[in-house]
Order: sequence, then structure tokens, then C-alpha cells
Amino acid sequence: MTLPAIDPEVAIKYLASSVRLCFQRATSDEGGISDSTFQLPDRFTSQSLTAVLEGVAQNTPTSFSRIGIVGAGLMGISIAACHLRRGCEVSLYDNAQQALEASPQRVRNELELQIDDPALVSSFLSHLHCVSDPHHLADCTCVIEAVPENLSLKRGLFKQLEELVPPDCVFLTNTSTIPVSRLAEDLRRPQRLAGLHFLHPVRERPVVEVICHSETARSIAASVMRQALALGKLPLAVSDSPGFVVNRLLFAYLNEALELLASGAGVATLDESAVRVGFAMGPLRIMDEIGLDTIWGAGRILWEAFPDRIEASPILVTLLKHKRLGRKTGQGFYRYGDLTPRTASPESDPEIEKLLAPWVTLSSTPSSEHIGERLLAAMTAEALSVAQENVVSDWRMIDVAAVLGLGFPARYGGPLHLAASQHPAAFLEWMTQHLSKKPADSEPGKFAGVLASLREHVSIAPI
Repeated sequence: MTLPAIDPEVAIKYLASSVRLCFQRATSDEGGISDSTFQLPDRFTSQSLTAVLEGVAQNTPTSFSRIGIVGAGLMGISIAACHLRRGCEVSLYDNAQQALEASPQRVRNELELQIDDPALVSSFLSHLHCVSDPHHLADCTCVIEAVPENLSLKRGLFKQLEELVPPDCVFLTNTSTIPVSRLAEDLRRPQRLAGLHFLHPVRERPVVEVICHSETARSIAASVMRQALALGKLPLAVSDSPGFVVNRLLFAYLNEALELLASGAGVATLDESAVRVGFAMGPLRIMDEIGLDTIWGAGRILWEAFPDRIEASPILVTLLKHKRLGRKTGQGFYRYGDLTPRTASPESDPEIEKLLAPWVTLSSTPSSEHIGERLLAAMTAEALSVAQENVVSDWRMIDVAAVLGLGFPARYGGPLHLAASQHPAAFLEWMTQHLSKKPADSEPGKFAGVLASLREHVSIAPI
């Protein structure tokens, strides 16, 4: 069974209206930005969004001009570059001397990917201060943690920072999966902590997730929204729950990919099938780009929160044991040379098939069409669960997060628009056929209720 085609013009117009809604919500929450700064055309394109985001950034002063960043890893470097581009003073701290010493060149490399003018890059870099002592963060108005996805590590860091910075310094976490409330439990002033989740790669992802826990001060929530807009990002306010929105959807996609590998899908075939169905990047390449160790750390939170849908794959364990962490180590599902550009396809690696062989449970190879539809079904089913749990104030934000944050096929308008565009009974049958983990007996009924509400919510005429 194959899904009926969706009119791409309808989907693109729906996506444009949904992005407009997200801007309106963000500026309303922030209070004080004119609607005239984000006049999106009726037909969404990435170019039009980029132009609008740049216009908003130019007209929005930053909430925090002196930024501390803890963690000089992949995300810390990218977040530093993002703030430097907007005129912020940035103090980058890491307790690993080697990482800190490499930071200026890595930040330069990141800026050079975005800016052609060497003099301008050097000007921005003059505002970067790499510090080996956390006491040098004491004059920052905001400190962002970008350390590995480990609850005790992050908690300990914030406790340490409380002793170093003044009471009015705002704490932001770049956690991708850990509820912010869990990070705030030991703080004397939990009201100054919020989540600002940047997506990888930061320079290419136009959205961020803003997460406030129950004690976050309203003034800080508004300041974080304004800071995101000033950075040229579209902030999506999401509830404080495991994985928020983006990683709930992402890990459903990645989990399905690992199930497909165990079903006999080859590495290259799987990623090619994902791109063929419309995803911006295949799931295995995504894991290599993020880093399989990072995927494991974030996945642990989601495996514990949603054991019925997400589980630890022995395939991932095998690659970790062989130190195949992805691009950062030169090999993961693919092989990478020192000069392999991020925009180029990586090399296939014959060794990976040998490592996967013990975990392949089926001898038949799924077709490319079946692979693509399984990946679509996995992310769509999770989007329905996120909608049903009211993780966002408006369900259209889920579609914006999926398309702009994860590269879900724009021609479908997002996973919820895809679902709402189908006849409910036929869609539920299609989804059940294509999910590797069959829905529990209660889920079809639950999804049917969501679908009924969804069609009205996104203004799709009854079938």
C-alpha cells in the first residue's frame, strides 16, 4: 500500500503559513518586535525564510551581549561562532587543554564556512576569549552549557557555576533530551535556568527549541526568545519533556533505520532510499555527522522515557566498541578522509558490512520504496504522539520542527500535514503496515482521535 500523492503547492503554502504562525508566537512571547519584520510570502522557500530571519536578526538587539560557553566540542564551537556573528563577546571554557587550544582555529573554520570576507572573520574572532579557568566566566550575562549529554555532569556544572557567577547571570542548557527541570533540581535559583537547544549543524538549521521548566522566570523566557531571534533563529517554544520535539522525531527516524539495517537493508541503500523519498539526509549519515557517542548519550534518555518505541540497538553498541564514532574519528557507517567536505558524499566502507552481519536477522532485502515509507511512517507516528501529548501549544510547530530542523520532505508539508491529508482509515492501515514496532491495541484509536482533531486544526477539508 502506497500513500496517495499530496499536492506540493498545497503543502508548501501550508508550510509557509505554519512558519508565519511560529514567528507570530515567538514575537508575541518576546513582546516588542513588529510584524513588519517578518512578512513571509505565501509560498515558502528556504531562501525567503533566510531573508526574513536575517531581517529579524538585524532589527532585534541581543538580550545577552557577554556570553560564556562551557564545552569546546562540536556544538560549543558552532554556538560560539553563531554569537560572534551577532557582535557578542564570547568566553569559551573547556577543562581539556587540547580542545581549548584548538578552539580558535575551529571557530575560524566555522565562520569561514559562512563568511567570505577574511577581514570580517578576523574581526569577529577578536571577540573570542578562550579561557582555561571557569572564574573567567564571572562577568558573563549568560552562560550556555554545551557539554556531553550526561545528567550528573550537567548538574554538577551548574552547581559549580552558581558559585562563580552573579545571581542575575542567566543559565542556558543546550541539552537535546534531558528535561530542564531535572537539571534545575539542585540549583538555589532554578528560575534563571532555561533550555536553548541548537540543532546540528547550527549554521544550517534555522530553528532552535526554547524550553522553560515550571520555575523559569517569565522575564528570562522572553529574553531567551529575543536572543534566538537576534541570532537569526526561529525559536519554537516546547514543553519540558524528554527529547522535546526535534529529538523525539529524530530518534524515531534513527531507530527505524537501525531496525532496517537488521532487516537486511544495506548502508548505502538505506540512506539513498531516505533521500529518494525526500529527506534532506539519510539517517546513517546523520548519526555519523552528530557522532555515534553523542547519539548513544542522548538515546539513553529516550530509551528510558519511551521503552515501547525506542531501544538500544546492538548495531550501535558494536560500532562504539570498534571506536567508529563517525566523521570525528574518520569512520562510522562510512569512511571519511581529512579532506572530505561535509557537503560531499562519504566513502563506503566494506568493513561495516562485516560488523553488521551478526545482527542481520532477515535474508531478504527490503525495496527502496519500502525503506522510504518505513522511515516516513516512523517519524509521522512519533509526531502524532507528540501532538497527542501537547508538547507544543500549536501542532503546526511540529511540522515546522520536522521540515526545518530535521529535513523531513517539504513536499509533504510535515508529518502531521502528511497524516491529515489522507483518509484516516487508510492512513492508519498504511502506518500500521510500515512500522517495525506495531502499535499497541490502544494506539490506533488514540491516533484516530488525533487525526480527527488534526484535520480541523490545520484547515484541511474533510475527505
